[in-house]
Amino acid sequence: MPRSILPACALTLLVSGVVGCAAPEPVAVQAAPLAGPAPLAAAPLPHALTEDRTVPGTGALGEWRELTPVISTPRHLRRVRDGDGLLVVGDSIARATVDELAARVGAASGLSVAVNAHPGRPTAPAADWIVQNAGLIPDRGLVVVSGANDVFAPLGWWRQVERVLDAAGGRRVYWLTVHVDRRRGDATQRSADRSHSAWLNDQLRAVAERHPNLVVVDWAGALSGDWLSDGVHPSAAGVAAWCELLERAMGLVA
Repeated sequence: MPRSILPACALTLLVSGVVGCAAPEPVAVQAAPLAGPAPLAAAPLPHALTEDRTVPGTGALGEWRELTPVISTPRHLRRVRDGDGLLVVGDSIARATVDELAARVGAASGLSVAVNAHPGRPTAPAADWIVQNAGLIPDRGLVVVSGANDVFAPLGWWRQVERVLDAAGGRRVYWLTVHVDRRRGDATQRSADRSHSAWLNDQLRAVAERHPNLVVVDWAGALSGDWLSDGVHPSAAGVAAWCELLERAMGLVA
């Protein structure tokens, strides 16, 4: 079995190829049923981004649905929308950073933060939730932290980004770039992790060239040596840096 991507938290769940974390939850958790995908964008990107560039060695995505999501209550989601706060949708990286982000923007700007974070979740089901709940996106836009669990199958990932943009209806979408380099993996796996991360980021930037409301926040490009705990998840220093990077991209700090 391939080695997992594991977060830096007190209790980890060892699930093959999945980011997972069971930690105290700051917001209420409720079930979020999955639905079938919405129609994909009709116009393809250049062939260079859609051809098969698969590098063997990443392994396979594990069963992420067994991990515990953190989802704000419907009431809080509506309150954040009505107050033009921040809505964050993502994976375990979102889960690791959202408490600090909420504390920082609450203190600095008085904004509330709502979250739908599911460890291990790839982008397609995250996009499903966004499409189903597009009416909850605040006017200031949406923060998406997704892609780390798509290194296992990066081909055509840009289509999910297009689905999110369509759901956003012209509102800004702030999307963090992907960095996966599992330190517990062998040389082949780590090379594939890096190659597929770069491929995902290429697709993200190509979509941004066509959609001015897609703001690419370059987490992967900003990384410093002590910002990651395991090659994927932010350390304590990384969480602070991650939040500041996003705050600057959103114009919440100078």
